Amino acid sequence: MRRVHCPECGKKANPGAAACVACGHLLPAIEAGANASGLLIGRTMVGVAAPGAAAPPVPAPLAEDSAIAGVGPASGGAQRTNVGLSDDATTVKIPSQLQRTILGGVVPPALREGKPPTSPPKAPDGTLLGVAGPGIGSNRVRDPGPPREMPHELGATIVPAQPAKPRRANRVGAERLDPDALLVNRDKLARKRIVLPPVRSREEQARAEAQKRRRKALPFVVGALFVLAFVVAFAIFWRSPAPVSARVRVTPDGHEAVEIECASCPDGTKVSIGDSSAVVSKHVAQIPLVAPLALGENRLSVSLDRPARGRDETVGVSVHVGYHLRPDLSKLTADKPTIHVTIEAVAGTEITIAGNVVKLSDGPKAHAIDVAADCTGSSDEPATLRKRIPYVVKSPDGARTEGVVDVAVGIVPLRIDAPGPRVVTESDTFVLSGQAMKGAEVLVAGRPIQIGADGAFAQRMSVSSIGATNIEVRAKVPGMAPRLVPISVQRVERIELAAKEFEKEKPVGYTTVALASTSDVGRPAIVAGQIAEVRTQNHQTIYLLDVPAKEGCSKTSESCRVRLVHGAAAAAKVGDSITAYGQIGRPWSAPGGLAVPEIQVAFTLPAASRASP
Repeated sequence: MRRVHCPECGKKANPGAAACVACGHLLPAIEAGANASGLLIGRTMVGVAAPGAAAPPVPAPLAEDSAIAGVGPASGGAQRTNVGLSDDATTVKIPSQLQRTILGGVVPPALREGKPPTSPPKAPDGTLLGVAGPGIGSNRVRDPGPPREMPHELGATIVPAQPAKPRRANRVGAERLDPDALLVNRDKLARKRIVLPPVRSREEQARAEAQKRRRKALPFVVGALFVLAFVVAFAIFWRSPAPVSARVRVTPDGHEAVEIECASCPDGTKVSIGDSSAVVSKHVAQIPLVAPLALGENRLSVSLDRPARGRDETVGVSVHVGYHLRPDLSKLTADKPTIHVTIEAVAGTEITIAGNVVKLSDGPKAHAIDVAADCTGSSDEPATLRKRIPYVVKSPDGARTEGVVDVAVGIVPLRIDAPGPRVVTESDTFVLSGQAMKGAEVLVAGRPIQIGADGAFAQRMSVSSIGATNIEVRAKVPGMAPRLVPISVQRVERIELAAKEFEKEKPVGYTTVALASTSDVGRPAIVAGQIAEVRTQNHQTIYLLDVPAKEGCSKTSESCRVRLVHGAAAAAKVGDSITAYGQIGRPWSAPGGLAVPEIQVAFTLPAASRASP
């Protein structure tokens, strides 16, 4: 038996096989001499009916003498047979319609007799039908040879010519009964076949996922190594900036400042913290703070602007504040001028200021320092009150810190021209005159007096009773230390009686006055002599007095002179001899650089016959 194709799937079957090895469909048995083309006729695409289907109407047979394209008369008569397989499915009945080929030629006698088809005879000129053309001799049939298997896609090549008719739409499920539809759908499914991946075990999937994660992490690892190499190279080759240190300081005006020390900052470098800035001098700059820093750790951003083409940068510094020592100048305007040092520290800190231990258990404390003596005394020149207050701080961890609170504040200038530091009078009034700072406020015994735009003032004061009275003249300006000038006023019935009382104070004479130093200022003194010059200004009288030898002058070629400043109008004139009672003042610089002793006169007596002590 010959190898045939499975009518279900179209695969070639092994000779003698009863079923298809591909789909399991039963194969028909074909004898060796039988024509196998009959089995394939049912799978043709030309329109031959499948086995078991109704036979189409048979057209009228062709005449025996008819020919197409010069073909000679057909041999043999046409017979009408029914298409189909015999009951035993072993022989194939060839219908008479198969005598008409697709091209209209004559069916070979062998096919008409039911023999297997052979290769068509080929004419000498190479025609496929073996029909002699015009002018060609009789047909010669070659040895057919072994039968040729036809491809299953085309089916049989010899089919009856039937008129094409439209195929009706298949009912639902009808395509399962139509072999042609089965073949078309199977070919489409074969072309659209989806290949599923093989099923892998959990271990293989875990290994694949781990490998995928390693591939994803590789770029990050490479990037991290690159960044690390860049950081190492940057740290090796980049020149690190010089360290910048910072600490809190208290300025002389009582405010806090951050002291910046920068070894790489030349003079002129601008250092800024926020809106506050300072200029570096000798690698140090003090930046005043608008508000004090909080206790504990403070992180500050410091901007460095170096001059010319120097490097500009911003660095961060850490400032630890364990305590606050801030001078408070608000008490300078009190009746008793004082400077307060406000003390605040973290728990467990022990502070000693100016030798006094301050207890901070009840909260912040204030240490008061009396500065009245520094502000007392007449002076028409601006002065500065300076105080250095030492302190010792012992932190909770045992660290010991020593420092000084520096205070520097200006003192308001105030000069008293009349009546002077001490006045003795028989009158019930005297004139207070002098010069204060422009814009200052002047108070006498706590009550303000009128002052001019230039700071000059003159006020008549009254003394209501006999006796001594001490008054204080004060000039003050906000933000400055006040100037205090005490005045002793004594009202007596007779000046002679005051002279006797004055001598009880053991005053010094001209000899001590001429050699007096700064430490002798304020000591009682009595000098006598003749008036050489006299001048009155701003309600005071100034004398130049020549002291004779009997009053203590040791010079032989020239007289000894003393400058007398009396805060009252006097009737004495040049040439009169007087005795002056008062206290030693600061030496006066005469024209030419000669220093002349000065006496602040309390009162004078004319024609004094008393010898100086």
